[in-house]
Amino acid sequence: MESTVLYILIIILVLWSQQRVRGAYEHFSKIPSENHISGSQIARSILDSQGLSNVTVEISQKGLLSDHFDPKTNQVYLSPKVYNDDSIASVAIAAHEVGHAIQYAEHYGMVGVRNAILPVAIVSGYIGWVVLIIGLISKISVLFTIGFLLVMVIAVFQLITLPIEFNASSRALKLLSSDNYISVDEGADAKAMLSAAALTYVVALLATLLQIARFVLLNNRRR
Repeated sequence: MESTVLYILIIILVLWSQQRVRGAYEHFSKIPSENHISGSQIARSILDSQGLSNVTVEISQKGLLSDHFDPKTNQVYLSPKVYNDDSIASVAIAAHEVGHAIQYAEHYGMVGVRNAILPVAIVSGYIGWVVLIIGLISKISVLFTIGFLLVMVIAVFQLITLPIEFNASSRALKLLSSDNYISVDEGADAKAMLSAAALTYVVALLATLLQIARFVLLNNRRR
């Protein structure tokens, strides 16, 4: 019974966070910024002001909310609407991704920590849950323990990601305000947009922890 409740709770949390970020984006994407500067222009301007002219700004081909910074190629990828539009959502998201580029340029400590465990986290993402389920079904304690440890790596990776995302948003809001790209009122809207986006990372961590707890309950019941 407890495991079923946890499973339903996980689904509700994930759907709620996804709906909230999409709702925030749909709302703030309809509000133009007072300076009418597009996301790509904001990104380029901030990068240049920070001495990062080597970082390019490109259009992502992956669609809505596919915005990200690729440290391997030194490119900030913005989804088409964020790249072209001058909305509050576009400005906020573009500045956030530039915040990640600045983190790498300044060797922000938590990025190094995350990158250190990234290889293990990737492996865990592929096989962790599979090993955990096999261990549960077969009632082989060693397999279940290995699976448990692997999925805990995923949770640790997600936990380390949180301050990185929060820091990128904090940098974005500070840069947008200090360089007068947005007004005080627009700053509040940009913060609301980025807070909704950050919520998805928090919920992802909670969902992983609840899923782990669910499997632990199922394993204890089988014993």
